[in-house]
Amino acid sequence: MSTCHRAGIYLAIITKNRFEMGAPLYDITLYYNGQAIENAFPVFDFSQPANYIAVFYHDSLHGYKPPKTSRICIELGPAKNRDKPWNFGSICSYNNIIDETKYLSLSKTERYKYILGLLHSTVSEIARFYNWDQTIFDKAYDHIIESGFKFEKPYPEKKSNDRKYVGQIVLTKTEEKSILTALVTGGGLPKKEILLEKRNWCCYDRIYSLAKNCKWLDNSSFGIYQGERNCYFSTKNNQVINDLILNEDDIFQN
Repeated sequence: MSTCHRAGIYLAIITKNRFEMGAPLYDITLYYNGQAIENAFPVFDFSQPANYIAVFYHDSLHGYKPPKTSRICIELGPAKNRDKPWNFGSICSYNNIIDETKYLSLSKTERYKYILGLLHSTVSEIARFYNWDQTIFDKAYDHIIESGFKFEKPYPEKKSNDRKYVGQIVLTKTEEKSILTALVTGGGLPKKEILLEKRNWCCYDRIYSLAKNCKWLDNSSFGIYQGERNCYFSTKNNQVINDLILNEDDIFQN
């Protein structure tokens, strides 16, 4: 079972009440329903690139919330068995056809583009059916194409209390990893250092909460504060200090 499939099980268990309370759009998930593409441990020829693109697309919506929708599930296979989207509570589902032979012939980047095209065209059909704002999805598609499929999310700059330094966190993702990088300027810097590198838990990744809450612990320490254990760049020592311990299955925590 892939990393994000296991995370999806956790999501189904703990978010039922959130969906009922009008929660935001938590994620967009792509599923493969076919036999031609190898998609089981240890080879995930579909789910890993599909999860990466789906998370990238969801993040590029910048918090857009389609009415009455908390999750979008899209099934791709050799045949299309429904002619319109359907809902189970606030979970919206639909399907589309994937050309398995074509997909298997593509390079890694070409697969990203092909998956993105299928994702975007399917979501666009849903948007037309429910009268969602199509421009939001078009902008997400364009952003990913323009980025060259490189997920990079900068967070707002934060000044130290003495105003001498400016710190900023940048989150980058690959199919396998989530990485937090600290950019610190002022006092003879700039400095760019990796604070944290961990398993990519897709849209359920705790890395988003860690990135959002990074701050100046004091006038010389910028990074993650977690009680007695922290991970930060020290301008005083000009290095990363890290005694933060994260479990590989550490998700859904704030």
